[in-house]
Amino acid sequence: MENIKIALKNCYGIQALEHEFDFVSGAPKNKAFAIYAPNGLMKTSFTKTFERLSQGKLPEEERFNRFASADIKINDITIAAEEIYVLKSEIDLQEETSAITDILVNPEHKSRYDAILVDLDKQKIKLINTLQKISGVPKKDIEKSVIDDVGTHDFALCISTLLERSVTNDDVDLPYSIIFDPKTADFLKSAEFSSGAKEFNARYQELFTQEGTIYQKGIFNPARADNSFNTLDKQGFFNAGHRLQMRGDSASIDKDELATRLKKIHARIDEDETLKKLRANLAKNAQTQALSDLFENLDSTKVDGLLEKLRPENQSDFRLDLWAAYLQNNTDAAGYVTLFKDTKDEIERIESEAAQATPRWTAAVSLFNNRFVDMPFSLSIENQTQAALGKERAKLRFIFKDGVDTVNWSRSEVKTLSQGEKRAMYLLNFIFEVEARVLAQRKTLFIIDDVADSFDYKNKHAIVQYLEDLNEKQNLYQIILTHNFDFFRTLAGSFVHRERCLMANRHPQGIKLSKAEGIKNYFTGILKQKVSTNPRALCATIPFTRNILEYTKGDNDPDYIKLTSLLHWKEDTDSITDNDYLSIYNTLFSTTHTGNEKSIKVILFEEAQAISTQEIHAGLDLEDKVLLSMAIRICAEEFLINRIRKLINDYTYWCASNNQFGNLMKELKRITPNADEIAILEKVSITVSSNIHLNSFMYEPILDLTIDHLILLYIEIKALRA
Repeated sequence: MENIKIALKNCYGIQALEHEFDFVSGAPKNKAFAIYAPNGLMKTSFTKTFERLSQGKLPEEERFNRFASADIKINDITIAAEEIYVLKSEIDLQEETSAITDILVNPEHKSRYDAILVDLDKQKIKLINTLQKISGVPKKDIEKSVIDDVGTHDFALCISTLLERSVTNDDVDLPYSIIFDPKTADFLKSAEFSSGAKEFNARYQELFTQEGTIYQKGIFNPARADNSFNTLDKQGFFNAGHRLQMRGDSASIDKDELATRLKKIHARIDEDETLKKLRANLAKNAQTQALSDLFENLDSTKVDGLLEKLRPENQSDFRLDLWAAYLQNNTDAAGYVTLFKDTKDEIERIESEAAQATPRWTAAVSLFNNRFVDMPFSLSIENQTQAALGKERAKLRFIFKDGVDTVNWSRSEVKTLSQGEKRAMYLLNFIFEVEARVLAQRKTLFIIDDVADSFDYKNKHAIVQYLEDLNEKQNLYQIILTHNFDFFRTLAGSFVHRERCLMANRHPQGIKLSKAEGIKNYFTGILKQKVSTNPRALCATIPFTRNILEYTKGDNDPDYIKLTSLLHWKEDTDSITDNDYLSIYNTLFSTTHTGNEKSIKVILFEEAQAISTQEIHAGLDLEDKVLLSMAIRICAEEFLINRIRKLINDYTYWCASNNQFGNLMKELKRITPNADEIAILEKVSITVSSNIHLNSFMYEPILDLTIDHLILLYIEIKALRA
C-alpha cells in the first residue's frame, strides 16, 4: 500500500474529494496519516464511505439522491473490500467481532477436526432423513427431540444408547409425531386423558360385538378389514364373480353388498351417541384428534398396550422405546455410531489440546488490560474450546467484582459502564481485529474515526501508544481522522510524521486536504512571525499578549487593562491604535516592530468583514477564528450598551463590571426580558465569550468551531448594530 489514491464524489456529505496518500516518502517506517477535520465538514462522510466499501457496497448521496462514486486505488489497483477496516466513532457493544474466533483457531487442529466432522455430518444427515420418514417428526426437530428424550447432549451418544436398548417390534409402526405432538403433551399427562381413552376404547370395542358386525376384538378390526377387502378387489376377486359369505350369514354377498354392509356397520359406530361424546372429550384439538384416530385404527390389544405406555409415569420410557424401535436393524444408525466410536478418541484429543493450549486471545486481552487502565471488569471466553476449533463464534464474558460479589455478563448485557469504559470495551474488537490481520498477514487500511472521544487523558495516551504500535507492524496502514485538535497535536507529537498531518478545508469545488501548519506552537510558529505584516495575525496575538501580562504582572497592570479594552467595548477602545498595541507587545517580547495610528477596532472590523466575504478558508484559520470571536463580542457589547442607554435614557452609561458581557446581558434581560435580540446575543455567550482567552485549553474550543459558524454569527450580530 505504498500509494493510495482516493477520488470521492457525492459520497454522503462530501461533494468532491481527491487526494493521494503517499506512504513511501518521508519517514521510512511511518505508515499513518492524521486528518484534522472540524465537526460537520467531512469526517463522518469519509468514514461512512469506507465502511460501505468494506462491506462490498457503494456509498450513496442520501439527501439529494445524486450519483455517488468512490474510486480508491492502491498502487493503481482498486482496493478490495477485505483490505479496509473502519473503526467508527459510534460505540457498538452488541456483538463480538469474528476476529476473536480467528485468533483462537489452530489451523492444523481445525483442518483435521473439520474433516472428521464432515464425515460424521454426512452419516448424521442420512440417519435423520430415515428417522423423519419413520417417526413423522420434522427433520429440523429430530436431533433436539432425541437429545431431550435421552438426556445426553451428544446426538451420537444418544443413538449409541438407543441401539443398546432392548425393544420389541410392536412399536415400530407407531408415529412419534402424533403420539408426542408438543400440543398434546399436557393432555397426555392428565387423568382426563387416561380415563377418557379407556372408556372410548371399551365402547368402541363393544360396538364391534353387536349383531350384524363382521369385526372381532383382537382378531379382525376395521383397519385389517380394509386391507383384506382392498387386496381382494385389487387382485380381481370380485371381478371374477366370486362372493363372500360372512360368519353367521346363510347367504353370500358380492362387492356392492359388502360395501353397503360396511357402511351400515360404520354408520352405527359413528352415530353412537355414547361414542360421540367420548370421542369429543378425547379430541381436544387437531393433534389429539389425530391421536384419537390412531386408537380407532389399532387392534384393541394394541390400544390397551398403548394406553398403558402412555400413563404419565411410563411416558419417558415409551419415548425411548419408540426411538429404539425405529433404529432396530437400521444400517444408517449402525454406520453413524461406528464412525463416531472410531473417531471419538481423536476428537476428544483435539478438543483437549485446544482447551489447554495458551490461546492467542489472552495476549490481546492482556494488551487491552495493560493499556486501558482502571477498567472495572476482567475478561474470559466461555466457549474457548469450540471457538478454538472454529465450531462456534467466540463469546466474551465480562466479569465484574466488588468485594465478594461477582457478576458475569455477556457483551450485550453490560449496562453500567461510563462512555469512556464503553469506548474502551468497543476498542477490544479493534484490538482483536488487528491481531487477526497480523496473524493472517493481511494488508489492511484502517480508517480510524475520532477514536479518542469520551476518554480521559490516561486512556487517550493509551490509544496513541496502541496506534503507534500498529505503525510498527507490517502490512497495516492508518488514516486517522479527528475533530479534536488536542488529539491531532498529540498524534503529530508522537508517531505521525508532520508531513502526513493534514487539515480538511471546504472549497467551492469540494473538500481539500492540505498540510497542517502551526501544530506545535501556533503563536511562535505562525502568529509571531507575521504580527507586524499581517493585520489578522496582529489582532489574534492580543488575547495571548494580555494573558501573558496577567500571568507575569497581574490584572492591575496598566498594559493589561488597556488590552482588556481591545477584548471588550470600553471608553477607550476606539482610541487604541496599532502603534499603542505594538508598543506593549515590543516591551513584553523584546521586539522592535513599528506600527501606525490606525485604530485597532477599525482594523478588527475591516478584517472581520473581509473574512466573512472570503470564498475559501484554508488551513487551521486560528487567527481568523480569534479575530472573528473578538469582533463578534465587541460588536455585541457595543449594541448592548447603546441599547441599554436608550432604554434607561442615559447616554453616558458604561458597564463597570469585570464580567462585562455577562452583566450587560443580565441588565438587558432585567429591563426588557422579552427583547427579540436576546436569543441571538446568547449565542455569543455560548460560542465565543469565554473561548477568546489563551487559557481555554490553548484555544481548543475555538479551534474545533468551524469558521463558517463564526461567520454566520458575526453577520447576525452585525445586523443588530445596523
